[in-house]
Amino acid sequence: MNKRLILVLFLLTISLILSSCAGKREMDELGIVGLTGVDWLPDEGKYEIIVQVMVPSKAGGGMGGSIIQSWNVTASGKTMMRASKNLRSKVSKKLVWFHSNLIIIGEQAAKKGLKDIIDFFARNKEIRYNSWVLISQFPIKETIESNPRFESSLPAEITGLIQNNQTDWSESYALNLKDMLIRLANDDFDEVTGRLTNYKPKLPPEGTYQQLDLVKNIPEDLRDVIALSGDAVLKDGKLKGWLDRVESKGYLFVVDEIEGGAIVEYESGKEKFSAEILSSKSDLKPEIKAGKISFKLKVKTDLAITEAVTNLDLTKSEDIKKLQKNLAKEIEGNIKTVLWRAQQDYNADIFGYGNAVYRNNPQKWEEIKDQWDQIFPTIVTDIKVEVTIKRLGMISQPITKPE
Repeated sequence: MNKRLILVLFLLTISLILSSCAGKREMDELGIVGLTGVDWLPDEGKYEIIVQVMVPSKAGGGMGGSIIQSWNVTASGKTMMRASKNLRSKVSKKLVWFHSNLIIIGEQAAKKGLKDIIDFFARNKEIRYNSWVLISQFPIKETIESNPRFESSLPAEITGLIQNNQTDWSESYALNLKDMLIRLANDDFDEVTGRLTNYKPKLPPEGTYQQLDLVKNIPEDLRDVIALSGDAVLKDGKLKGWLDRVESKGYLFVVDEIEGGAIVEYESGKEKFSAEILSSKSDLKPEIKAGKISFKLKVKTDLAITEAVTNLDLTKSEDIKKLQKNLAKEIEGNIKTVLWRAQQDYNADIFGYGNAVYRNNPQKWEEIKDQWDQIFPTIVTDIKVEVTIKRLGMISQPITKPE
């Protein structure tokens, strides 16, 4: 090997070492935003932005470390941009959002309206369009100061709650930034997204080691736990109210977003059943007759029985049909409850009825769209639910009888 080649290889090696060191110093200068919270301060007339920041050099020796250290930084301003820029006066690191996928909006900001907030995030090139948008039922500071229980950081905890709901629970519904932007830009669609709540776990005196470990070394006034519970209802981007878990499940049936794993429960007297949804399909169509609008909703759901306290003989087809009918009534009840809530309490078209009318008959929609707020609460929906029990579990006959 000649001397010139050796010199070239030496220079290349030195340049790689120096560039890797420079890259490490650059990472040390970054403040990685894990989540962003936004609230409105009505007394001051300002937006409040809170970011939860992680610094790689403090996270157990880099991004691969097992310990994540983070802290919350707060700033306010007359506009979202001013509040965002004011964060820089309190952080020595360069804030970056490429790792963040959570936007949490406080109740006061949601009541004021989401349009300015979503517009700001949608224009920011660092914000991911798949970021989840959630509404907190409490002031945003209180929510973000909650403690993660099973993950190393609060963003990971909240993301896990969303993923569990999507695959194995279906009692809430979270929109991402892209879908929220589309909904807000669409006049014939109102919005629904997940509700975050805080609660303090009540442990019995004889609590297990595992339970006590959840709050070990945490002061009594800092033991708030974050939870995803039901949904926020928005009309024209402004918070109108909340859906509880049952109403949220009814909503998911209407909009065909029910995932496997959701639970249907039925109780009559001392008889009790619970069933797990294996699959579900909903079909919502408008009907226009003599100028009057109505809707037909058909739901087909396959279930697996998970609990049964009954005198029914589940090996007999007539008893199975009776149970299927009763479980179908429960689903229909969930749907009727959320329809009433949306139409009568909130007058918010969260199901996209207006959009369905437009797609079915654009001319009719042009005639009525200016009166939709008066028409929507009067619309009647014909609901047909068909339940098929596909599985009885590992045992066919119940071992527990009603007392």
